[in-house]
Amino acid sequence: MRKAFTTPSGISVRFTRRQAVLRLPAVLGLANYDDLCDSSRRLLDDGVPAMVLDLTGCDYCDPSTMEAILRVHIHASELATPLSLRLPPSGTVPRVCATTGVSRVVPLEAPETAAPPTPLPHHHGRFRR
Repeated sequence: MRKAFTTPSGISVRFTRRQAVLRLPAVLGLANYDDLCDSSRRLLDDGVPAMVLDLTGCDYCDPSTMEAILRVHIHASELATPLSLRLPPSGTVPRVCATTGVSRVVPLEAPETAAPPTPLPHHHGRFRR
């Protein structure tokens, strides 16, 4: 198994037997665009079996991030390597991904630490329509 590492712009990369997981930093934009594209391309070219771009810790991303994700998606598709995104449950990042269409193009994966949904309490007939 490969050894985990962190890129100069704060992208942490860890490996499982099935995939490379790139956990992206809290702020994504032009400052880490090249690092995201280059490190993803290198991993894909080295033959990782699958890749996950984990944005669950990301608080802000700009349109250049969406372009970078789409470039990674295109390269992964050319190599027939599965690519998926993990998004935070709410906030700016999932809205930007939805607005730009990224979350319709790149498959979404549930966050690793997501808790199962809590069932709503049953009110035994109260609040009927």
